[in-house]
Amino acid sequence: MARPLRIEYPNAFYHVMNRGAGRQAIYLIDDDYKIFLEVVKESVKFFDIRIICYCLMPNHYHLLIQTPKANLSRAMRHLNGVYTQRFNRLHKKDGPLFRGRYKAILIQEDEYLTHLIRYIHLNPVQANLTQDLSRYPWTSHKDYLKGKDEAPWLHVRLGLAFFSKTLKRALQDYGRFMKEGVDMKTLAFYKNKKRGSILGDPDFLDHIKEKYILTDRKLSTEIPEQRRMVGAAVTERILKEVSRAFQQPKETLLCSKRGERNAARLTALSLARELSGLRLTGRTPISVDATLRFIRYVVRKRLDPLPLTPYLTPYLTSMQSEKDPLGITVPGTPYRVTPYSGSAG
Repeated sequence: MARPLRIEYPNAFYHVMNRGAGRQAIYLIDDDYKIFLEVVKESVKFFDIRIICYCLMPNHYHLLIQTPKANLSRAMRHLNGVYTQRFNRLHKKDGPLFRGRYKAILIQEDEYLTHLIRYIHLNPVQANLTQDLSRYPWTSHKDYLKGKDEAPWLHVRLGLAFFSKTLKRALQDYGRFMKEGVDMKTLAFYKNKKRGSILGDPDFLDHIKEKYILTDRKLSTEIPEQRRMVGAAVTERILKEVSRAFQQPKETLLCSKRGERNAARLTALSLARELSGLRLTGRTPISVDATLRFIRYVVRKRLDPLPLTPYLTPYLTSMQSEKDPLGITVPGTPYRVTPYSGSAG
């Protein structure tokens, strides 16, 4: 099973979810909800995390967590593990309670957090468990209506601060915001089964990719989302360099015409196969002449120090001396290269 993408840094916000194995209930009686919240309280104490809001549903839970110490994985391992032990002990069961690893979505601050708080709190209404959210006992909505941090482990005022800097205005804005219901953009994101692990605007996504994903030299083939993000960024750089080397618009590298040999496109494809880590479909023969091989060599050198990935072995030809009878002189240059006689794929 592929591991989900985990990005951890100080003071990050996460929407954390987990569901019962086989969609079974993870709370059978009211005491189960209370035990879970007690373990949440312990996790806050042990790992110094902040719970911004929560919602407990019969077969899953939602938590909005901030991690001052960048330790979400440790905190969640404690929460899920300890609660499972106590649940099994109380109900005389054994085995796993949850379906697997928790899901965590990294959230951009400000507007995205306010929409997420509303989405989490309205879960019981969306699931038709209640029509009066104030009467549902297992969310932090009632605490938000009061505007007080009555539970020492629940940071209601931190959540309200994203609505307004003054408490009175924040309470008014929160109440009005909740009445509007979940917005379509947030709903569409969570209904998408192939959703990513980051929720934010394009600038936030680019910042996270550049700082925490693309610079990670320990690229894991077990994490498809990380491989896609890294591969997309590397491919974009390859297109830029090939376009520059061939003095050809990037758009012409993205499509092929039947019967037409596009040397620039072939070069970009071969470099993408070698460096991006993406599992490209189809087979593209790269039988290029000496001039094209040399241009590819120059472009490849310009792309250093892109990290090599384990998917395909680099097949750059070695430079040959002028005395080598197998070498071919590249027109307009003093270089000689070995003609390439194979195909990539």
